[in-house]
Amino acid sequence: MSLAKLEKKIELLLQKEDKKWTFEEIEQALSLEEDSLPTLKSALESLQLQGKIYLTDHQEYIPFPKDNALAVGEVRYDCRHRPFVLVGRNMVYVPEDHLNGALKGDIVVVKRNAFIELGENKSIIDQILKRQNNTIIFECRKKNGRKIIRPYNSPFSFRVSLSKKDRDSLQDGDRFFVEIDTINHNGNFHGDIICMVGHKEDVNLDVKTIAASHGIHIEFPEDVLEEAEQIPLFVSADEIQEELQKGRVDLRKKEIFTIDGRKSKDLDDAISLEINERGNFLLGVHIADVSHYVKEGSKLQQEAFKRGHSYYFLNLVFPMLPSRLSNGICSLNPYVDRLTKSCELEITPEGKILSYRVFPSIICSKKKMAYEDVNQIFEEGKMVEGYESFIPTLKRMFQLSSILDRKKHQRGYITFGDKDFIIHTDEKGLPTHITPIKRGVSEKLIENFMLVANEAVANYSSDLHLEEEHLPYIYRIHGLPDKARIREVLTYLIESGYSLENKNYENPKEFQELLESLSGLDAYPAISDILIRGLSKAKYSIENLGHFGLALSHYTHFTSPIRRYSDLQTHYNINTYESNNRHILDPEVERQKMIEVCKHTTMVEKIADSTDQEITSYKLAQFMKDKEGEEFLGMITYISKNHVIVKTKDYVTGTLSTQELLDLGYELWHGTTLVEKATNRRLRIGDFIQVRLEEVNLETHKIRFSLASKREKTYVKKGA
Repeated sequence: MSLAKLEKKIELLLQKEDKKWTFEEIEQALSLEEDSLPTLKSALESLQLQGKIYLTDHQEYIPFPKDNALAVGEVRYDCRHRPFVLVGRNMVYVPEDHLNGALKGDIVVVKRNAFIELGENKSIIDQILKRQNNTIIFECRKKNGRKIIRPYNSPFSFRVSLSKKDRDSLQDGDRFFVEIDTINHNGNFHGDIICMVGHKEDVNLDVKTIAASHGIHIEFPEDVLEEAEQIPLFVSADEIQEELQKGRVDLRKKEIFTIDGRKSKDLDDAISLEINERGNFLLGVHIADVSHYVKEGSKLQQEAFKRGHSYYFLNLVFPMLPSRLSNGICSLNPYVDRLTKSCELEITPEGKILSYRVFPSIICSKKKMAYEDVNQIFEEGKMVEGYESFIPTLKRMFQLSSILDRKKHQRGYITFGDKDFIIHTDEKGLPTHITPIKRGVSEKLIENFMLVANEAVANYSSDLHLEEEHLPYIYRIHGLPDKARIREVLTYLIESGYSLENKNYENPKEFQELLESLSGLDAYPAISDILIRGLSKAKYSIENLGHFGLALSHYTHFTSPIRRYSDLQTHYNINTYESNNRHILDPEVERQKMIEVCKHTTMVEKIADSTDQEITSYKLAQFMKDKEGEEFLGMITYISKNHVIVKTKDYVTGTLSTQELLDLGYELWHGTTLVEKATNRRLRIGDFIQVRLEEVNLETHKIRFSLASKREKTYVKKGA
């Protein structure tokens, strides 16, 4: 029985007979089998969340009372940190000491006007139906010799009971994760410490706390680390012989090397290039065979799935795999044998892929090259010691990379711009300065080679005829722009005064040409950001819908199995579908499994993005905190009826009240442009304006500007 049908039956049962029902009575009345009990539990929880049934204090179910005293809603708090429950569009305020352990985001039953305080009716949280997040960050503080345990990342306070073992293990200044229940034990909640975040003396504690608050795992569980310890540090001679007998191809004598950041330790891709007898390029992309060590169903695989990928924030890395693997046996370090999966492509001098093959291999990287060194050689013409013998191959690689670049541009590949930057910090973890990330020729070379390998492996599904057997495959997809959203964005820019053609841009080539037509403007960074916001986000799917941004009909992720679970799953799929046991697979089981992988990996990618944004905004706020009162020249990146968003040359974004400009004689035209009535001068997206830093709020990471000169209204006009 489906969940929806079971919910309907429960509703009818409770409405039909005027009585209170226990779980067991509902089970018997509906004649459910024992294996249906989890579904029954889910159905009851769903009906509670929908506000259709109510669980009494005696654990009995009744139809939800219709007296308007009880309601289901979500706990939130306003700008003054006053808690309330959002019921539909109504805000029901609840005193902090009557939240009964409810936290921001929790779905609760609120009892309106439950008691009178200071002559006013007050509400109270009656039940917590669903935790938005039941793992909460707490910190330990010592006061008068006593340990005080309090929530760190919540504006609401409540008591939590820890076991004596957990409490005794804590030191003053410890910050840690507690998994709490939803049951109110006389104003107290039970919890268990599941992992430590850090200590107050850790200079990276702020970054770790933000990451942990988004659900990112700071530490590996003990059982995962123990399993990792069972994996060897080196590929033994015996294992090599065994693998060669199974058909693994020996490529150790080939000139294969890695190009990566100088500080990188998790090297999951290596490259090689030859010219074959037909004068075509024979490109080798050799990827760490993580699936050989991280077996499906193992604790390592389960933990890798939970994490989704490795997270890189400032100078910290929260890896998907323990360092014994990510920096050790799986990393394609130089001068040591490593097991790999190779994608070998034959490409013509015109950039056409004639053929490709994917096969298990073993390599021995001849050098760990650094982007910085290769860029210096080919951009500045300076030889770097140790690279001399590799120059002929590197020259051929740059030749192929240029060919692939041209092909990308011809098909409509969209360049999203280089807007990334590095926040440099001191020994105390405080920001000192900010520099842009410059992508040189070597970074573009690796990107081009990885793109073409991923494109080839995306065709693997067709080549193995998986569709005919209804077996799923994972694709990286990027849908067509939403017509309404693109039109809205274009209208905004047109009303700002920019000459743009207002059409759908369903063709990547058209969108690419639009961006290129604007690239010469000073306002291009702001305009392109707004345009790109009109595009959908890339995600994972078993349905191949193509990739708009890359202008490709087929694309997947294969080249980073140390850092991304999606790539590791692609390796698992290749292993499974190439085996002789493929015919025994249940297509529907495999389909549901891959749908879950796609859903989860897309979700954790969003978590990584939101975490990165929060850490960045926090560090930028830290960077600006001691600069209050100083003046800055900033580009206007957005204008609305409430505020003007300004970005400084140091990538710091803050807001300026639109009302302040209106009070000085400006008018808001079309909601997009500010025009000074006296002179008819305009301020729009892309213009520069002199602002003064008024306030930095480290708690909210918000930065507030004001106009630098109230009398002169100083600004520099730029744009088309």
